[in-house]
Amino acid sequence: MLTRSSGGTTATSSSGTSLSVAWLFDNTTTDSTGNYNGSLVNGATYGVSTATMPYLGQGQTLYLVQSMNQNQSFQVDNSVLNLAYTSFTIEAWIYPSIVTGDNGIFGICQCSSCSNQCLYLLIRGARLYAGFYLNDINGLLTVTVNTWHHIAFVYNYETQQQILYINGVQDNSKSNSACLQRTNATINIGSTQLLLTKNYFSGHIDNLRIVTRAKSASEILSDASLIAYYSFDLPSPNYDSGPNGLHGSSVNTASVTGRVNQAMRFIGSSSYFQAYGFYQLGYGVYANRPYSVSIWINPASTAACAFLQQSTTATGGSCFNMLGLWTYTGQTAQIIAQGYAWPAIVGPFITINTWIHISWTFSLANGYALYVNGNYYGTTGYFSYTGTTGVITWLQLGYNFGCSSQYITNAAYQGSIDEVYLYNRELSATEVRTLANP
Repeated sequence: MLTRSSGGTTATSSSGTSLSVAWLFDNTTTDSTGNYNGSLVNGATYGVSTATMPYLGQGQTLYLVQSMNQNQSFQVDNSVLNLAYTSFTIEAWIYPSIVTGDNGIFGICQCSSCSNQCLYLLIRGARLYAGFYLNDINGLLTVTVNTWHHIAFVYNYETQQQILYINGVQDNSKSNSACLQRTNATINIGSTQLLLTKNYFSGHIDNLRIVTRAKSASEILSDASLIAYYSFDLPSPNYDSGPNGLHGSSVNTASVTGRVNQAMRFIGSSSYFQAYGFYQLGYGVYANRPYSVSIWINPASTAACAFLQQSTTATGGSCFNMLGLWTYTGQTAQIIAQGYAWPAIVGPFITINTWIHISWTFSLANGYALYVNGNYYGTTGYFSYTGTTGVITWLQLGYNFGCSSQYITNAAYQGSIDEVYLYNRELSATEVRTLANP
């Protein structure tokens, strides 16, 4: 089930407020709380994330190399991160260059030969492996080299269960697992301790997060697949409340009452919202990868226009109109959705000053599909396109550029927009209905 993100730095459970800490590695050794700051070991560096065409296009990564002479990692000393006798979730994005043997991702080890006193998360023989020593879980799904993966290790203290996830999908689970019992030790990212051997990671690690509660399967799926979420709520209407922090900027807009809390009001020409970091839309890095857009609009005019665009540069570059309003002589405006290479679906007629929910999804098998107010409206069926620009792209709401457009008119939108979600997967009809009923 999809849930609305709070966008905060802490999370709550039935037992109260839980600890939440994140290392973003955006050219800094500090963490999100300021209590678990670390240091680069043996010449570890920060990588440029766009060099690997990653899951997002902003910030940097922790870049590590393992070798016989110089194994690199990130280390946090003199800070006790207490994960003993409690539930917790560890998540990260990884881009491994080596998956054979043992490759450490995260570790806190009090005693490397004592049962339940050594926490480790690593790649072992191209599969995830995690545990507390003599109380471990093996992954079943393959981890591939030179590919971004979202990974998660969940321990549920109440149910005594260990769970591994890859790319939001449950990899394996283990029941009757005793808890971690001691963690008064150095925090290591990019290395783990197993008995007398220290194992190192080679490649990129980014956005490693820990929260002291067991996240649900739906939360893990959201963390792995939600690219951005714009609520347009005050006091920071341009902020991305999703997991990646793809904050935007706006020009000639205003905050007004929205479908949920506040919305962003667009007044026509030169009134737009813009954000950078999108890799899985039509003009993005990958061809034929799934994605979904969910958006609420409240049009103040029936004039034909574009209200969602994508472009390769901040000033336009190669761009095209994805969603807009279409009019035919003597008729009221209709919703129109247009995919890359021009397959389009014309939706229902609109009513001005009324909130309308639109979901626009794509997968290679199902093509483009349009949902309006939670109801399936139409699809192109199987559709593929060849070629890709290979760049991280910009997203525009409102209207910014005159774009390539076969069906959607290059004109400015007038009205409000709220609750914009973008995913790197095809949403199901059930998930669309959930978003259409916040």
